[in-house]
Amino acid sequence: MDRRFFFAVDIGNTRIKCGRFPWQPTSARLPVPEQVVSILPATGNWEALEEVLKSLPEQSGTLTWWIASVNRPATTDLVEFLRLRRASEKVFLLTSQEIPIPVSLPHPDRVGIDRLAAAVAADTLRHPKHPAIVVDVGTAITVDVLSSHGSFEGGAIACGPAIAARALYEFTDLLPQIETVWTSPPPPIGHNTQEAMAAGVFWGMVGTVRELIFRQTEHISEEPDIFVTGGGGALLASLLGGSARFVEHLTLSGIALTVYSYLAHHLQRGGS
Repeated sequence: MDRRFFFAVDIGNTRIKCGRFPWQPTSARLPVPEQVVSILPATGNWEALEEVLKSLPEQSGTLTWWIASVNRPATTDLVEFLRLRRASEKVFLLTSQEIPIPVSLPHPDRVGIDRLAAAVAADTLRHPKHPAIVVDVGTAITVDVLSSHGSFEGGAIACGPAIAARALYEFTDLLPQIETVWTSPPPPIGHNTQEAMAAGVFWGMVGTVRELIFRQTEHISEEPDIFVTGGGGALLASLLGGSARFVEHLTLSGIALTVYSYLAHHLQRGGS
């Protein structure tokens, strides 16, 4: 049995997520990572990844790394970490050229690779001939459209809740810093400053996403399937209603699908 595998790596502006996938795709419609490691590169703490790698002996050809990044300094840090600790393992930086769906924009290389990867996964999940809208809640919130033919059409980028809260703190004199991780929606009427800020940030996020979905739907021919991912995505999806579906590791799964597509075409061309 082939026990080779790879790590799909999603490097965002705050966090690095590494998902382990088998080298050969399974029969599942959407590949799901067997293991996920989350790292905060700004802390310089790589212990979580080091612990996982202790159980994976370094052996050339057994493990490869496929990186989709929108954060160049964090990418440099990870590549250096791998160079020092896993020197024999190959590292690949994915670009829009490897993405296995059409990108209907004049400059695909200028689109965040994480947005394209999430769209690849959504293309696999959407109903045949249905368009899709993909919402990713991270440092920024992206709301992107996938056509009924499976092409990436573009979308919108807005401030994520952490950015909004930080802006209120940094650009005012008296407003405090607040946490932006919620297990349930904050009340829309705050009874103190912190609660009022939480209400504005959270429900402003919900309103932004709802309005963007509404406006984007006006420009496509069919009612779209809606997929939501990212931190806080589950709570947001529950408030959007309709066909909104939370998919936890949508971007990692899209990276894995991109890898499988790339490897299949490479082998067809006679590559090793």
